[in-house]
Amino acid sequence: MADMQAGNTLQYKKYTCLVSYFNIKDCLTGRVLGMSQIPSFTSKTIEGIKGEFHRAVDDYIAACESEGKKPAQAFTGNYTVRTSPAIHEALALYAAQQEVKFSQIMQQAIGEFITNHNIEIPNREEN
Repeated sequence: MADMQAGNTLQYKKYTCLVSYFNIKDCLTGRVLGMSQIPSFTSKTIEGIKGEFHRAVDDYIAACESEGKKPAQAFTGNYTVRTSPAIHEALALYAAQQEVKFSQIMQQAIGEFITNHNIEIPNREEN
């Protein structure tokens, strides 16, 4: 079941949809975050956008199953961060001096950012 969350998002089957109002067409639009494989959708009502979200996710999962593919998950925990070579070098040097992995430094930095900005972490079993 999809529930409205803070920030105009919906959750369904571990997928997150961002809902926006499109004033030119006087409708709601939805797009599944991190999933370019799932096209965006529109509706005039909140209930309609929830239904379109469910349909888009279910259609994607069904298409994957019919092709024998495992459906992709939007948030795998892997990501690429682009920064300047100087920052990259400074962080790598710091990690080496602390005798920790570079990824641990990045996790710590992200954790501090989340704490400092009061960002709510979704309650999922894989967190």
